[in-house]
Amino acid sequence: MGTMRVLLVEDEPDLATAIRDGLRLEAIAADIAGDGHAALELLSLNRYDIAVLDRDIPGPSGDEIAASIVASGVGTPILMLTAADRLDDKASGFELGADDYLTKPFALQELVLRLRALDRRRAHHRPPVR
Repeated sequence: MGTMRVLLVEDEPDLATAIRDGLRLEAIAADIAGDGHAALELLSLNRYDIAVLDRDIPGPSGDEIAASIVASGVGTPILMLTAADRLDDKASGFELGADDYLTKPFALQELVLRLRALDRRRAHHRPPVR
């Protein structure tokens, strides 16, 4: 069980840095993308255990990033972050392929717990390496 690697797509720099620093203490390495273009570039270069997507970002939206991850077929779990605590937002996020959801503001510990749960599920479904 090495370090979990996540892509954090968040356009508020202070929040993104705070999350990254908090995750580091939990042995979770996060690369930050401040907009949709940076997110797509990082996804094309690296393999991530989980993608954490803010839905409201400049450039291609979090929804578009999610659709791109799903279409790529790599099976990277997606955790959506959203400021809107509305049920229709959550429904549309899950339809796009999100595996989990957190509404802002959220406790870092809750994010960590959800990331670990997604990672366990992902590891469980991963085909055995021969």
